Amino acid sequence: MSELENLKARQQELLDKIQEIEEQYEGIENEHNAQKMQELSKIQAKLMGSQNNLKQQLQSVQEKLKTINNEIDKLSSTTTIDKILEAIKNQRWYFFKNKPHILMDKTTGILWANLDYFPYKKENDAGYTLDEAKSLVNNYSINNINDWQIPTLEVFKNMIYDKTFPFQQGRNWRIKEKDYWCCNINNWSKNIIDLDNWEAYSGTSWILPCSYHLIQDSEYEKNILENNNVYTEKERLRFTLDLFRENELLPIFKNNEITDLYKKIYFEKPKLLQALSEVETQLAQCEEVKTITADFDYMTLLNKYDIASIDKSIIKYYEAVQQWIDELMEYLADFEQQKESVIQDCNQIGLQLSTTYKNDSNLTEAENELLKNRQYYFKDKLALGMDKVKANLLKVKQQADDIEYTINEIDDGDNAIYELAQLEKKERASFALIAENTAKIVNKALQKIDFFEHNRDFIVKAVEVWSKWNEDYKVFKTKQYEELKHSCEEDDIEAEVWQKWYEDWQKLRFTIEEKLQPMIARGLKGDIEAKEEQEIPIIMQAIYVVNDYKIAVDNFYLEERKNIYQQYVFQNCGDLQEKFEVEKELYARTVNLQKALQNIIFNCKKEADKIFILRWIDNLIDIQINEIIQFVADNNLEQISQEVLNEFAKLKQKNYYMYLADIKAYSQEQANREKAYNSLIFKMRKGLMKK
Repeated sequence: MSELENLKARQQELLDKIQEIEEQYEGIENEHNAQKMQELSKIQAKLMGSQNNLKQQLQSVQEKLKTINNEIDKLSSTTTIDKILEAIKNQRWYFFKNKPHILMDKTTGILWANLDYFPYKKENDAGYTLDEAKSLVNNYSINNINDWQIPTLEVFKNMIYDKTFPFQQGRNWRIKEKDYWCCNINNWSKNIIDLDNWEAYSGTSWILPCSYHLIQDSEYEKNILENNNVYTEKERLRFTLDLFRENELLPIFKNNEITDLYKKIYFEKPKLLQALSEVETQLAQCEEVKTITADFDYMTLLNKYDIASIDKSIIKYYEAVQQWIDELMEYLADFEQQKESVIQDCNQIGLQLSTTYKNDSNLTEAENELLKNRQYYFKDKLALGMDKVKANLLKVKQQADDIEYTINEIDDGDNAIYELAQLEKKERASFALIAENTAKIVNKALQKIDFFEHNRDFIVKAVEVWSKWNEDYKVFKTKQYEELKHSCEEDDIEAEVWQKWYEDWQKLRFTIEEKLQPMIARGLKGDIEAKEEQEIPIIMQAIYVVNDYKIAVDNFYLEERKNIYQQYVFQNCGDLQEKFEVEKELYARTVNLQKALQNIIFNCKKEADKIFILRWIDNLIDIQINEIIQFVADNNLEQISQEVLNEFAKLKQKNYYMYLADIKAYSQEQANREKAYNSLIFKMRKGLMKK
């Protein structure tokens, strides 16, 4: 764990302890709290220092990268890779800057010992016996390579045949001016090859070991053959380049410019990029400590301010306020940069909610109030208003600026002592209160952003539903009103009759409209936890079900209400029979609503959520029962027995909460209630016929 991570973990540990202490003791004045606050302040100061150092490191690495890229561009007349591949094409043997004890044969990929370092002869210039040679080579380990071996005669000849081997001198075959070299000849039947005449002997010799370390279990040698029919020339050269890169070898080319180019591309630049990544990671960690979150604790930032001293000095006061606001604005800028995409989405929603609600002349006072309050609620909960937050902060800073300006004006005057005394006596909020209040303003905005980020899908859907319901209600008050009016006027139904229907319809629609905001409010606290996860959250499922109920009610009044009137208008007690039939039909739609909600209720994981939905829908379930009871009372229908009325009233007392543990029992209770309702409606209508 890095020092920064240790510091960050330590900071969180301290924050947890501070919270625990604040709950235990009386406040910041407590010596334990003050000590911990001071300790945390030191940690934060150290973190801020680390951040500054990291920024300097980042700038340094970026400048080095820029320099290297410029140098690479200057060195490259053609493309960088092509220039290196061309150099590989024209060179067989390679020494390595970072592994000086070896050299490589490009044509085979075999490594050979660098004779400038390897003890190819004894100190007295004598050769080795075969046993000495085997022991020396078997125990030789250099540059993490320990599989050295004495070459076979075939491998030795292939290495030396074109006289380009770096330790071969002149036009003869000798190596290091020596002619006797150790080889594995015919399974050790001989161990010496004489380079002057290529005769094989047994005896002492000099040693040149080789290793297959780079090409073990590979087909490198076949892949780079000039007559290879599978790969192009560039691809064959690439195998050698890849061999260098994969084994982190820094080859020395005949052209020093290419050696420098290779070093910059494959060694210096990758290391700088790695360093850059590490610095950026550490810097991001520091930024995370610095950046305000939705749980921003302003007390941490406030610790470095000497509040008592600030409140005693008007000069320290305005300077502290200016600095405090600047820090909050800087933190806000960091947060906005972090959450840029989230804030953009939030702002789009904010535009929908930003307009001031204007009363609609087609709506009643209560209806306008409902829609107005609903828009205010959405705006308050969802619209960010970051510009307003910044403006409010800057207003506070402006007042501090005004104090500074006033003091400067006094300094230029002739009565500084008196005027400063007057200024000092003026009332002003304590610095601690200003810090707390401005932090509250910031926190409220940040919490909205944080909530939106974690509940984006729900909020987008909620705003869509809000907009759609608003539009639907205005259509209900205009277009659907006109549809009902036109339909009734076609059949010469009096205005006072159909207008009464519309009043009943409007009353029911208003009750339905009241259901939107409470369910959205519940959703803004987090979705209801489901037993079985579904594509649509429970909150939205419930809203969609009520919306279907609303559509069913609209269709009833537009398509069926008139027919019921025409059926009973000329019958005995037709107006009363009509009323009961209407409520019976509406209750059938309410039953459908209950059935649709049933599966939603029983998919709720928590009992409290089941009860919430039941209470949310309670007055819609009882609305037809209440309507009948009130209708009977208003019309003084003595022919309907009190016994029937009492039974009807008892329907309201049915307790669904008792059956929430068993969906079958709940469903049966609903069926029993529906049956009882229809039965009582029949008894009432029968009672009317006896008149």
